[in-house]
Amino acid sequence: MIYTVKDVARILQIPESTVYEYIRNNVIPSFKIGKHVRVRKDDLDECIERLMK
Repeated sequence: MIYTVKDVARILQIPESTVYEYIRNNVIPSFKIGKHVRVRKDDLDECIERLMK
């Protein structure tokens, strides 16, 4: 599954601007399709697990 920034913000219950900041700082791995930023579900799950340790 692939998430948009809006999806990630909703899942983590944080503002979209914070998601973009995390992406810029490589906290959340992402990729672009054209101008659109996307996050793989597996990458988000792994990121959450890593940060919870």
